[in-house]
Amino acid sequence: MLHWDRSFDETHNLGIDLGSEFYNSKTVYTLVEGEQFPSDEFKTLASAALITNGTSTLTEYNILSYFGRASYDYKRKYLFNVSSRIDGSSRFGKNERYAFFPAVSAGWVLSEENFLQNNKTLSFLKLRASWGLSGNAGIGNFASLGLYQAGAYNENSALTPEQIPNPNLTWEKSAEWNLGIDFGFFNNRLTGEFDVYQKNTTDLLLNVPVPSTSGFLTQIQNIGELQNRGVELVLNSNNIVGKFSWSTSVNLAANQNEVIALASGQTLIDEGSSRYMNVVKVGAPIGVFYGAEYAGVDPANGDALWYVNATDDQGNIVDPNATTNDYSEANFVELGSPLPDLIAGMSNTFSYAGLTLDIRLQGQWGNQIHNAAGSFMSCNACWFDNQTSDQLDRWQNPGDVTDVPEARLGYSNGDQSRSSRFLSDGSYLRVKAVTLSYDFPSRWFKNSGVRDLRLYATGTNLLTFTKYEGWDPEVTTDFLASNIVYGVDFYAAPQPRNIVFGLKAGF
Repeated sequence: MLHWDRSFDETHNLGIDLGSEFYNSKTVYTLVEGEQFPSDEFKTLASAALITNGTSTLTEYNILSYFGRASYDYKRKYLFNVSSRIDGSSRFGKNERYAFFPAVSAGWVLSEENFLQNNKTLSFLKLRASWGLSGNAGIGNFASLGLYQAGAYNENSALTPEQIPNPNLTWEKSAEWNLGIDFGFFNNRLTGEFDVYQKNTTDLLLNVPVPSTSGFLTQIQNIGELQNRGVELVLNSNNIVGKFSWSTSVNLAANQNEVIALASGQTLIDEGSSRYMNVVKVGAPIGVFYGAEYAGVDPANGDALWYVNATDDQGNIVDPNATTNDYSEANFVELGSPLPDLIAGMSNTFSYAGLTLDIRLQGQWGNQIHNAAGSFMSCNACWFDNQTSDQLDRWQNPGDVTDVPEARLGYSNGDQSRSSRFLSDGSYLRVKAVTLSYDFPSRWFKNSGVRDLRLYATGTNLLTFTKYEGWDPEVTTDFLASNIVYGVDFYAAPQPRNIVFGLKAGF
């Protein structure tokens, strides 16, 4: 990387960067398993009487980049920045490995202007705007290639086709503009940032259904467009300054996500199954839950019910109150979004005479969570797992009014995971962390070699307010995370409540 900067007459400041980068990632995985060791004292596989399993894999990818940046400012008041980069990734097709990503930004520090320099209320004010294009290569290392799987057939080695080649597979691109304002009031006792943004993502990297006559069901392709737009606000305040101090920090983020388009004539990509129901649907947030709408229980016989949601030629629901006890007759509809409408956090810090109390809250609102494990552990005595206590409210006698169907061991009665029965509100407010600490006065340690000493206690996940029916509204199942499937809880371990006591010393 080359860097050059220079100031002219202390008013013009110019900086230029040029660089190149090559990145290689290589992963080698080897596994050998053995059984029947003479005793636990033998620690190597050579001592095993039987080698039961062995395998090895290798995968790698490369990224080659060229980048440059030029920045200029006039009297630290007018700020301009232009940058660009060319990135190439081995993950993409041989025809489309490289892409160009430019960006530009500008800022104006109004508080440095003569008409605001002596303002007693306004301490700092800056307007800024930016636009940029970025890329995403978050796919498998060989997604563009035609792949074969090596294996055995009738005790002979064999190759079987595993993936269709796509030599035109390329970067997913996001163009984003941002308008922002930074401000400070009352000698910067109150500071903050406010941003408005919109990001349009094109050439989405998605698994797209292909004709089954090809011998495959899906192929990774670049299709469609996705839009994110929203606002963000950060406020920091020193509420009380002095021997006793109190400071507060608040952040809010509201985002709207919408799939604008897919492939020509396509309105839905359904990677869901009988267990998970995230889909990509035009006009809806990406990963929207799509399935049967649960209608409760028939009080006459304890059958689970679903809304039929039959539609006319214009797509309007004919009779919104029509129900059925046959799951296959229920038409799938949008059931909710895994994406929150609002994310927020707040921290308060109180200090007095070396004693400090810090309280941090966080939360989100407006999203749904699919408890996919509910079809195993909250399924009115189906034969899978131990049942949650709410299944005790099952239907038992004609006339009972409940939303838990009759318990029927070994028979399906409303346990289909792909329905709104196992969706619940994912909104929550959590006391994420509380820390109480005391800094001992430094004068106590004169000539002792101790520079500072702090005693503290920290508690995390102390209290949660939520209507979520699962274990923890803040977690999702890791092995299901993808660019489509998220907001799904499948036996995800809840975060523990921790209380830690500590002593920190500096010498």
